Amino acid sequence: MKKFKKKLASLICFFIPHKRTRSFVREFIEQPDIKRRLSRFFAGWGMRRTEKRRMRDGVQFPCSIAIVAIMKNEGPYLQEWIEYHKLIGVEKFYLYNNDSSDNTVEILQPYIKSGLVDLIDFPGDARQVPAYNDCLARHKMDCRWLAVIDLDEFIVPDEGGQTLHDVLNTISSNVSQVLIRWVMYGSNGHDKKPDGLVTENYTMRARKQTWHYKAIINPRLTFAMDCHRHIVTGKTIELPTKTVRINHYHCKSWEEYSSRASRGCAYKGQEAGAKRYTRDFFDARDTNDVEDRIMDKYLDDLRKKIRK
Repeated sequence: MKKFKKKLASLICFFIPHKRTRSFVREFIEQPDIKRRLSRFFAGWGMRRTEKRRMRDGVQFPCSIAIVAIMKNEGPYLQEWIEYHKLIGVEKFYLYNNDSSDNTVEILQPYIKSGLVDLIDFPGDARQVPAYNDCLARHKMDCRWLAVIDLDEFIVPDEGGQTLHDVLNTISSNVSQVLIRWVMYGSNGHDKKPDGLVTENYTMRARKQTWHYKAIINPRLTFAMDCHRHIVTGKTIELPTKTVRINHYHCKSWEEYSSRASRGCAYKGQEAGAKRYTRDFFDARDTNDVEDRIMDKYLDDLRKKIRK
């Protein structure tokens, strides 16, 4: 029956020129839930219409670009990650603290006092997606764009001198979701955690581009959040890596990677994390094919900020 539905959907969609209509018809045939789909269809139409009116009227949001992330024992990396994203134009951070036992809260205190960071305690297992949806419910009217990334991911505008504002200002107001590709970085041969910044210690990356991505969304056109791609109404686009990319420092050193087993996996839970962060898993992803020093231009400013 499942195969029949897929074949039927493909046959019908072959004659439908409009991409969004094709997508709706395909999902309707393969997963027929009439009440839910019709409800979402009309709700999305209303959301898009309201947002179009906001953009036309020049509605100002408290901040232009915000980031939401969930974290556990990320103390050694927090300051660099925050200061870097400040440099490229991020104005607000919604950080969900998932049972951290290190000095995370102490490190964040100056940022909390300044209003840059909102820190939300969010205990429990496999809490990544619930944290994102909590942020969506709370803050959809508080920012024009919301980036959904992790603490080992750095959004990098790849054309010299650009900020994230410059990139997003080129995007049409009817875009609901912007997908940005990962560029995977390896260990640089480090077995132990080296001194210094992540962005200066890890400069070797994979040659082959990964299919994975993370997203920046318009939260007012988003129904629900997931991990990589979210359920939105309206247009989703993918930007080329020559415009903007995400440097994903997934491995770092083996010492740092193996310590993640005790923290678990924010998406799938503690047990899944213990199985995932193994030496075999590390070796399979520790790709050091090409030296890429795109982050060098930020290092002087980052060191000055962190010394303060």
